[in-house]
Amino acid sequence: MKKKDLFYKISSLPAMVILILLFLIPLTGTLSKAFIVEGHFSFQQIIACLLDSYNLRVMAFTVKQAFLSTLLSLIIGFPGAYLLAKFNFRGKKAFRSLCTIPFILPSILVVLGFVIFYGNNGFLNNLLMSIFHLSNPPLKILYSFTAVLLAHSFYNFPIIINFVSNQWELLSDHPEKAAATLGSKPIKTFFKITLPRLMPSIISSCSLIFLYCFTSFAIILVLGGGPKFTTIEVEIYNLAKRRMDIGGAASLSIFSLIVSMLLLIIYLHFQKKATNQEVLLRPSNIKKTTSSKLKKILIIFYIVLLLFFILAPIISIFARSFITASSRADQIKSFTFNSYKEIFLPNQSVRIISSSTQAIINSLILAFVSSITSTILALGLCIGIKHKSSFFTELLVMLPMAVSSVIIGLGYLIIGRYFNSNFFFFLIVLAHTVIILPFAIKSLLPIYRSIPSSLTNASQLFGYSPFRTFFNVELPLLKNAIITSLSFSFSLSLGEMNATLILSNSKFVTIPTLIYRMINSYYFQGACALGSLLIIICFILFYFSQAIGRTNLAK
Repeated sequence: MKKKDLFYKISSLPAMVILILLFLIPLTGTLSKAFIVEGHFSFQQIIACLLDSYNLRVMAFTVKQAFLSTLLSLIIGFPGAYLLAKFNFRGKKAFRSLCTIPFILPSILVVLGFVIFYGNNGFLNNLLMSIFHLSNPPLKILYSFTAVLLAHSFYNFPIIINFVSNQWELLSDHPEKAAATLGSKPIKTFFKITLPRLMPSIISSCSLIFLYCFTSFAIILVLGGGPKFTTIEVEIYNLAKRRMDIGGAASLSIFSLIVSMLLLIIYLHFQKKATNQEVLLRPSNIKKTTSSKLKKILIIFYIVLLLFFILAPIISIFARSFITASSRADQIKSFTFNSYKEIFLPNQSVRIISSSTQAIINSLILAFVSSITSTILALGLCIGIKHKSSFFTELLVMLPMAVSSVIIGLGYLIIGRYFNSNFFFFLIVLAHTVIILPFAIKSLLPIYRSIPSSLTNASQLFGYSPFRTFFNVELPLLKNAIITSLSFSFSLSLGEMNATLILSNSKFVTIPTLIYRMINSYYFQGACALGSLLIIICFILFYFSQAIGRTNLAK
């Protein structure tokens, strides 16, 4: 038993040490800057930050946009959750997969898709101007509050659909049938019986969306359009990177961290509550609701609108990569492959800040190293969590989700001041590893927990050590989950921009940071060509992980 306990403790030790050294210590170092004024401990900087009228407006706007974005995501996603949970229809699996696509896309691609489709010279305005013979674009969406809300809801409504529909499918319909027998109307039954049972999944998903919108960076940075729509994360970036005010950035980081921690606690509490409810109410046979003609019409209408909302910005990126004009004011456009030639063979006439080929190589190396490292560390943590679980361990493991990647990048930026510029690549790898570690754990832990303890007990009964039991019995059963974790982690690292933008210099770029620079340079065709390549990679990884997931379910 002592050997058994020792193995389970040691297995998670490397990851815990790395989390402490590479996450908690840099985070503590970042936050400590808020309390140091001219070499002395003081609350002066924090008080000044919290009383500053501009910072108060930024904080208020951050909370406001996160709340409204979450509400809009709920409005868009809840009908889809109802549709997937209560109806069987042709193409349901494909529809579920399509609804997941926005969440796997890097945020910079969401920004790019919205610029190309909803912009003043975007596809939507051009279409409306052509149909109604207008001389000016009728829709002024970009660089507005509306653009921020739409982009956030596009990015996060899949969380509502997946979380809520998964629980809804598992809930028994016996209470609803009993209420109908007693004469209760469907609407009253929904609000009195169904909705209260769905509230844990709704609150957990909404708290997670609020967290993502609260710490949003790339979407606000580009689509916000300036100081009017600045959020805390953007202001932290401006203070640290542009104004070199590390103390001010650290002061804002404290407020951001407190709110994010509260959201994470709410998310973990209600996620656990929803999971427990699913186990208690799991039905043996799920019957799907029959639909009237009116319901069928509404379902088709919703599916068409949602698919348009999802696919239009993505397709626009591919289409724009083949369309060029001689100048920004030129309305005569032609089909060409020049953008794909230019991003791989850049020349001085094209406003590309760095070689696209080098950006692709950098991104692939970062994603490869980060995904392998995070998956190995996550595997060790999963062993410790399953066999020697504690609240501190689980909270520490999930803490990087509550801390925005901008703040994590700021911590490494402070550390990087003591090293030469060549060390920054190593810091970016470490930042990526810490950022994607919680997601690797979420990919592995549910599968690892589902392995019956009787298998490990039987193995150890026959004389296998815990180490040998893990490698000979448990690890083969985790093969598909490990592949899923690797592909998902690779995709997340490939699209990570926030910490990379803070840590990288003008000489080092990745695909997302180069796309951001191209957008700022108004070289949209090159940005779309590079974005198309990134979308293809993400789709391949998504399809691969989906196929592995189906294999897991089949087994």
